[in-house]
Parts: sequence; structure tokens; C-alpha cells
Amino acid sequence: MRISIALLFLFISTGIFGQKFRFNSSIGASHFIWHESQMTLDFAAEISFQNPDKNRRTFIALKTIGNIMGSSVDRNNYQFIEPPINSFNQPLSPTEILNSTYRGGEAEVGLQWNTSSKLKHTRWMPSLSIYSKSIGRKISSGRAEYIEEEKYSLHGISAGLGLYIPGKTNVLIQAKIFDPLYREVTLYGRYIGVPFQSLISENTLNYKLKVDFIRGKFGYGFNLEVLNLGAVDNPKSKSITASQAIIPSTLLTYFF
Repeated sequence: MRISIALLFLFISTGIFGQKFRFNSSIGASHFIWHESQMTLDFAAEISFQNPDKNRRTFIALKTIGNIMGSSVDRNNYQFIEPPINSFNQPLSPTEILNSTYRGGEAEVGLQWNTSSKLKHTRWMPSLSIYSKSIGRKISSGRAEYIEEEKYSLHGISAGLGLYIPGKTNVLIQAKIFDPLYREVTLYGRYIGVPFQSLISENTLNYKLKVDFIRGKFGYGFNLEVLNLGAVDNPKSKSITASQAIIPSTLLTYFF
């Protein structure tokens, strides 16, 4: 829905402010290395504003991460809330196969400097942005029965430094640090009742490395993101141990 709004804004803005606004859309894939390992299909869009007389640009970027495969869950490393015992609910067998599926998204609004098209030399390009990241892990039984889901929401400040190398194929190498000032885990579930929201107490930095190759109206990018997800202790639902998600991804981009 958010990307649809961005697309609508693109067609309106480019017709009026063609010299200042630029839009690109991307499709790609991510390889989640988290509790399990699986692939996702990704869609992304970005719109930026560059005043010809200024040496900085403002950008808004969105990305959705959709599951295209599931993974078996190691029952020895996963504890779920047992269902209430009655004639309709019976405990899951210890040998019942559990599957996980991942999904998520991100949004970023920020500034990047040294972006003027008048500059033709290799240069550093610092950036500062408000960054939001969410990922979810849904657990289902082998009979496709929904068991429970953990959703992580991280919101904070991202700062980065990029090296821009112009040429026939422009290259942009960026390293970013993400400080999540607000960290929350929401636990859903078939047997949980109302969703339980818990704040993550510890604040751990997260990291991203981006390498983009741009030639004409096409671009290809490689990203490597490291998310450190803290632990949660909620006696009303269950405790969730700290984990780390390593997410390499690629994107094929078209610039309008």
C-alpha cells in the first residue's frame, strides 16, 4: 500500500517537477540467516528531491520483504505456548513438524550530501536518516495450523558514509550504522489471546553495507544487513531470547 502511494506520487511529481524529482523501483531477493535460513522476494522504491543549486538530496525509500519458501523449525531450540487442553485442542505431538515463514519491511527518510550532478570526481557522500525496520517470524504446524508469530519493530537513526566513484558505470559503496532508539517485540498466537507487546531493554547497534553499480537507467545493488535483536522477558506470554539476523540481498533497479 505504501509503495502504491509512492508510485502515485511519482507520476504526479515527475510531470511537474521533472528537473528536481527522481524515482526508481527495484525487485530482488534476500537470504535470511536467522533462526532458520530461507529466501524472500523483495520490492523496493525510492523517490528523491535534488535542488539543482544545492549539494544534497532528500530521499524517501520503502522496501517490502515477502516470503517465497518455508523452513523446518528445530523443536529442540523453540518453545511455544501450549494450547489449552479441551475437546477441541490437544497438545502438539513432540514429533509434530513445525514450519517458519519470514516477512518484513523497511522505510527510510533522510539526507545525503555531495550529490550534485555537477561534481564529476570521486568523493565521499555522508548520509543521515530516520530508519524503520520490521521483521516477523510465523510458526505453523505441518498441517498448516497457525501456532504463533514474533514481530520485531525497530525505529531509530541511521548514519552512513559512502564513496562515489563516477565512470561509465558509477559505483557507490556505503557503510551505515543503525541505532534503534525504540525497540519492540509483539507476540501473536492462536493460543495466546490478545497480542502481547514488549519493549526490548538493551540497545544494540545494527549495521549495513551497500554496493551499487549504476549504468544509464539501470542499477544492480548488493546489501548486507546485520540486525541484532534483543531479548524480551514477558511473564504474561513467554520469554524470547536475543538473536541476530544476517540478511544478504540483491536488487535490480530501474531509474525513471
